Amino acid sequence: MQIITNFKFMFSFFILCIVINKILSVVTFFISKKNISIRQSYRLFSRNDLKTSETEYILEHLCSVLEEWGYKNSTISENLEEVICYKNNIATVVYYLQDKEGIIGSESLYSIVGKARAKKINHCIIVTTSDFDSKCSNAIKSIKKSGIDLKIIDGNELTKLIRENIEKQILAEGVV
Repeated sequence: MQIITNFKFMFSFFILCIVINKILSVVTFFISKKNISIRQSYRLFSRNDLKTSETEYILEHLCSVLEEWGYKNSTISENLEEVICYKNNIATVVYYLQDKEGIIGSESLYSIVGKARAKKINHCIIVTTSDFDSKCSNAIKSIKKSGIDLKIIDGNELTKLIRENIEKQILAEGVV
């Protein structure tokens, strides 16, 4: 009889320990997650976010997009205006123009291409948070004829690329 009583006591004690352990793990979880929702909310990236987001945040997404396009070893300059990356062992320079005034002129394009040529780089991507003026299309044709491989990304396209990148990150995390 003594053995059965001891067994019931030990079994009850074991169950009590399991219950206490579960309660403590739940309490620890909520204490460690204070003010943080279990479900992280996401919202779409908008054109307005280009003007309000930190440059580092935009460049982080830009580097992810470049990596998707096959560019490797992205290196961001200290002034946060230039990214050097490589595709098929060919250097490409990406210039990031955060223009608050709204329009990038052809003078800016020629200036940037001059910087790329000074670095002896013939592949250039110019990214802006704003738009390019109407004269830029002639400048782009002229620059391409001079032997520079030039791609431009305006604010609308940049917004679309960042939004797609964020959506891919959300899907990768498994949060829908």
